[in-house]
Amino acid sequence: MKIVAVLVLGLLVQLPPIGKADSEFDKNTNFAALKTYSWVTGTDALVPEAHKLIVAAVDAEMAGLGFKQVASGADVTMAYYTLAITNVDLKALDKAQRENKPASSASKELGKLIVRMRNPAGQQLWSAGTREFLDPDRTKFATTARDVTARLFATYPTRARK
Repeated sequence: MKIVAVLVLGLLVQLPPIGKADSEFDKNTNFAALKTYSWVTGTDALVPEAHKLIVAAVDAEMAGLGFKQVASGADVTMAYYTLAITNVDLKALDKAQRENKPASSASKELGKLIVRMRNPAGQQLWSAGTREFLDPDRTKFATTARDVTARLFATYPTRARK
């Protein structure tokens, strides 16, 4: 049992901190020469409205980089991948149950967003990802999607590093 706990702890230690964007890119790619993109399917958000917001945020960032979206024959393809899990605080859950509060008050949803850019042959050129605790107020998701996507695109290879 101790070995399993150590392995799990080791995996958790290797995860990037929440809110930090991790990025990888192909150092042999001339990113300044890339001008067009098209969408391919990744692991889309389960909620259709969230999907639309993420696509709109990525489209805005791509436009800001000087890219034009095309239906076919693009220099690169873009996809995004999402994952959501619910973290439950067991002490808060016990307290909520004692106080007859909803169990949801003891949980927080953790979302992960990854964007990937590939060349037409399928080779990954750039990817960036981050994890965020999501506000349960879905009316705030548009702001979250824009902010998180902007943070991911701040790691794009042609953007100045600070």
